Amino acid sequence: MNYDCGVVKALLNIYKPEEIAKYIRLSLADEESEKQKPTDESESVTNQRRLINSFIDRNGNIGANCKEFIDDGCSGTNFDRPGWNKLQEQMEAGKIKVVITKSLSRLGRSNFECSYFLDYYFPENNIRYIAIQEQIDTGNGENTNNEYAALNNFINEKYSRDLSKNIKRVYRMKQQSGEYMGGIPVYGYKKDPNDKHKLIIDEEAADVVREIFDKYLELQSQSAVMKYLTDKKVPIPEVYKGTRRGIKAKHPYEWNYHTIRSILRNQMYIGDMVQNVHVKKSFREKKIIKNDKENWVIVEGTHEPIIDKETFDRVQNLLDANFRQPTPEYQRTFKGLMFCHECGHLIGVGNPKRDNRPIEKQYVYTYCNYYRKNSAYNKCTPHTMNYNNLEDQLLSIITNVCNKYINLVGYDDLVENRKKTLTTYTTDLEKKVGRLEIDLKTIDLKIEKLYMDRLDDIITPDTYKKLTDKFEEQKHEMQKQIDELNQSINEYKENNKVEDLLETQTIVKEYLKARKNPPRELILKIIDKIEIHQDKTVDLHFKLKQLEEVV
Repeated sequence: MNYDCGVVKALLNIYKPEEIAKYIRLSLADEESEKQKPTDESESVTNQRRLINSFIDRNGNIGANCKEFIDDGCSGTNFDRPGWNKLQEQMEAGKIKVVITKSLSRLGRSNFECSYFLDYYFPENNIRYIAIQEQIDTGNGENTNNEYAALNNFINEKYSRDLSKNIKRVYRMKQQSGEYMGGIPVYGYKKDPNDKHKLIIDEEAADVVREIFDKYLELQSQSAVMKYLTDKKVPIPEVYKGTRRGIKAKHPYEWNYHTIRSILRNQMYIGDMVQNVHVKKSFREKKIIKNDKENWVIVEGTHEPIIDKETFDRVQNLLDANFRQPTPEYQRTFKGLMFCHECGHLIGVGNPKRDNRPIEKQYVYTYCNYYRKNSAYNKCTPHTMNYNNLEDQLLSIITNVCNKYINLVGYDDLVENRKKTLTTYTTDLEKKVGRLEIDLKTIDLKIEKLYMDRLDDIITPDTYKKLTDKFEEQKHEMQKQIDELNQSINEYKENNKVEDLLETQTIVKEYLKARKNPPRELILKIIDKIEIHQDKTVDLHFKLKQLEEVV
């Protein structure tokens, strides 16, 4: 903590206070764990500010006058944070020369991204980075602590990874026991005021749910049910529940096809608890995706049903009978990735009309799903385009971006530096294992000598037992350390594979090799979504961050 040396003192003197940035971060998990820690170990914003100011004051500048950037309640597993983004803008504008954090974990808990900033971003932008707790200083080339930054980054990420696993494990156990672990319950239910993990019927909303089921059995059309509720001016679920989306709703009575379908398909209405339907892609990302149905957690009979089982089953049979599965030959490369820029809904791809030409040459058109299902309300516009021409245009754009990316990135140097880092830290750990194994053999020799001394009556049986018990205990502790070090080596190698660093390069080269006929699986690795404008212009959003930066 007391990182004071002449080099630091001298170098901090040459900066103006406004060129020094104090970066402070506190996540929700840190805030929660603070309650369990002594005051001097607190990660609070106040504590971090005081420690950094004190460090700057001791080393030749004025901490209170330096710039401060704060992210309060932001996870360290990614760098998409308001405070950090503002700091990064000023670094790239050349206004910041030094960045100081309390510790490396305050910079972030993503091994890859922290290593990127330390090894590439800071040096390229002539930024000096200091982590007080680990005594890391990129401005001091002779500081041996810098060599252990990568290992510390790995440990920080492992902490977040383990914490995420523990939380998921607890949630899963509670879900499997039938406890409700979500936020706002499904439309028709509310949380029991006496037990937030139990659901009770919300009678006003439940009446609407019953009406939806009854009307669907009567009309046998989801669109007809949708129009019936809209004409009757029944508030949509988001408005009724008072969610943020509902408060901002421009059309509070206009039901949509998706809402009707999700209600009709929801097993919660027959009294079964259905959870783990949506999950985060990883502990680093906020993005929520739909889980595979076999991984859902379903516990039967946990709450009072709104719909009886017989009615529910009749509705499911009718939905299945009315569902039309698209013919596989009409599946298109970019289908499911295209969205309407104006309304945000999916852009669909129509089926070609049968004629004598091959399917790939037949005219296929795009359309806005929201417009198609709500044309009676004059919502949005058709967004009709020749899909074949659009696909050629999109493939051409992706090819140009991939070529530009390959030309810009110097992979050889990047890989070589990662190999050196990997070798340095794994070698250090392997040396420790080697020394411990030698110590184990030494203890075995001592035990063997004790045994011979016992046979020769040089020591008593009691003394022999006490000494051998002591040595066996030492052996057990050493073996435990060896196992832990070997596990750390394996985990570090697993999480710092050069192959991971080159994932983008591999995908890009695969795409360029495929040329005009890339497989859809490859496109899904590259493209996040495509926005189609009303004027037929197109915006591509790449899943690979490196490609997004090239555009």
